Amino acid sequence: MTEKDQYIEQVGLFYEKYGLPKMAGRILGYLIASSTENNSFDDLMNALQASKGSISGNLKLLTNQKMIEKHMVTGIRQSYYRIATNSLNNMITSKVTSIGLFKDIIAKGIALNDNDESLVKNELKSIHSYYEFLENEIPKLRLKWEQLNANNE
Repeated sequence: MTEKDQYIEQVGLFYEKYGLPKMAGRILGYLIASSTENNSFDDLMNALQASKGSISGNLKLLTNQKMIEKHMVTGIRQSYYRIATNSLNNMITSKVTSIGLFKDIIAKGIALNDNDESLVKNELKSIHSYYEFLENEIPKLRLKWEQLNANNE
């Protein structure tokens, strides 16, 4: 197994550890380590030795998460995949959105629990506060990062 193959498996295991499909992680690992931005569906299928269905479903997942993007090359009918060109911003925006949605789900659950003495309700209030904190602070951190990055250029 090559060093690149080991890396691809490592990224797959990382994804799997956090409840995501291992194949999505393997695809991401392959694209990160790729020396080209023009990785076709067949390239992924052959390199990862995976079925069409597995590659297709996981490409859709990664595209929806805005981790990767599909693109075309002028004069070629085939589609290609690469790491999203604005992946950091896309990931942060996606995470803030999901944090806000989960915070709303928790708030609705709290409202439905009419036992103000419930330990669960108090724990949920704490979780809600934390998600509210994250929702407010992550955009500030992104702005701080952008300012820091602009100063280093």
